[in-house]
Amino acid sequence: MKKIIIIVSVLISAVAFSQKVKAKTNSRISDRYESGQPQDASVPPPPSTVFPAQFPDGNKAFVKKVEQNLNKEILKPSSKILNTQIIIKIDEEGNVLNISTYGKDEIFNSEVKTAAIKTTDKVKWTAGKNSRGEKVIDIVKIPFRYKNL
Repeated sequence: MKKIIIIVSVLISAVAFSQKVKAKTNSRISDRYESGQPQDASVPPPPSTVFPAQFPDGNKAFVKKVEQNLNKEILKPSSKILNTQIIIKIDEEGNVLNISTYGKDEIFNSEVKTAAIKTTDKVKWTAGKNSRGEKVIDIVKIPFRYKNL
């Protein structure tokens, strides 16, 4: 009788104090995010551009013209090396739809944005193209660095 009581108490304690083991699921963060977010099938994926939009003389020429159009007097009290990213949205015809800048220094960002607007005023860009050669709306990200001497 003692053996039966001991066996029953061991089984009850094993069941009562055992841990629940989860089945291993997809542990990638993207899988967990997508499983919680409903996807609308009517929204197409963003277009992929094989040939990104470009300034007529090239993006390096665009950076040089932006630097020429900067108001350097306003930037004199700022730090020596200033960085920002110019983001330009260009439509299928090569027209600039939107210009924005992202960086740590707000004064520098606003000056670069103003200079970029001056540089792209009445200038047609070469539109971006997808893999089939069709012109598409494109977003161009151009890093901009200015050394304040």
